[in-house]
Amino acid sequence: MAPKNDRSLVILGIMTGTSCDGLDAVAIRFGRGQFEVCQRWSRSYPAGLRSLVLAFQKPGARHTSRQWLELHRALGSWYARAAASIAASSRARVDVIANHGQTLAHFPGTGTLQMGDPALIAEKTGLTVISQFRTGDMAAGGQGAPLVPRFHQLLAQMSGIAEHGIAVHNLGGISNLTYILGSSEPLAWDTGPGNLWIDLAVSGASNGKMKMDAGGRLARLGTPRPAVVRRLLAHPYFKKRAPKSTGRDDFTERDLVRALRGLSISDAAATVTLATAESIVADYCRQILERGLPLDSIYFCGGGARNPTLLGWINAGFIRRGWHVSIQQSEELGVPAQDMEAAAFAFLGKESLLGRPLGGRWTGVRRFGPPGQVTPGRNWMQVLQRVQSLA
Repeated sequence: MAPKNDRSLVILGIMTGTSCDGLDAVAIRFGRGQFEVCQRWSRSYPAGLRSLVLAFQKPGARHTSRQWLELHRALGSWYARAAASIAASSRARVDVIANHGQTLAHFPGTGTLQMGDPALIAEKTGLTVISQFRTGDMAAGGQGAPLVPRFHQLLAQMSGIAEHGIAVHNLGGISNLTYILGSSEPLAWDTGPGNLWIDLAVSGASNGKMKMDAGGRLARLGTPRPAVVRRLLAHPYFKKRAPKSTGRDDFTERDLVRALRGLSISDAAATVTLATAESIVADYCRQILERGLPLDSIYFCGGGARNPTLLGWINAGFIRRGWHVSIQQSEELGVPAQDMEAAAFAFLGKESLLGRPLGGRWTGVRRFGPPGQVTPGRNWMQVLQRVQSLA
């Protein structure tokens, strides 16, 4: 519990990722120059809403403007219900909701779309909401992703390992890394699919009966097809150098189904798991190790951090290329794998309230990019008072 006359600010970070596999929330108490993780929650994605979100992202899908607005409202209503329930059960008073929203489209250089009406969330909960984290960076010429490197760097510095050359790697639907060396500005980019290919392969091969390869068990039973792995790795995104970011729009289900046609579910899972691992290792080698930068350890987070087959094949990829890199879990940095992104967006909510840009040279932006957008709730004046104590 916070002490009497406490001036800290408690921000609830909420994240639903590309995989649409659920909602993760983390409450963080921010004081001047410090923070404390208070509590965490998870909520299942409503099946009908998840199906709708995925259907809207299929190549060639056509929907009316009214249907887009209905989805925006439906997502906002779900976020509002979840946030209200979480805030009511929280041991700490929640002041602000930092809600990333559900990404429906991401086109670097053009725009990004995260849906879930923030005004609806603020109205239903009475709390101030921070949203639209990516648009300001893109308006200033950045990629809008990844946005979490400063939080990763803060964790590394607090753990005393920033000087060694380490990476924090999120294996969500999309895979992204942050490379940290001392106090230098981080390097960061999306490497490509994380769980995305694996989830699509398993769902397609099981006719929707399975959504993921839990623990990498199917991949472990299967045999990767080298020719298909090479075909998948021929995707032009993998040849790009940072800054770069991506999403479902670049790696579609239709293209993957064509590549995996005729494979059993276990062989399909093994093939895409190996391709994912190889794409990740290749990026580390090409953009970090072969440039002479030290890489002592990689701390994995996100759902893929619980896939020992994927992590094992990443490790094997480094060994095969002659590099020794320690594979770790993000718990070693004080934040569990499942909580990292939600915690990061709580931090980005605080930075947004202080008017600080969220991207940097790693997103390709070299001027001020407006931070997340604020939707005041009924508690806005109290939030303002608390923010002033953090500045």
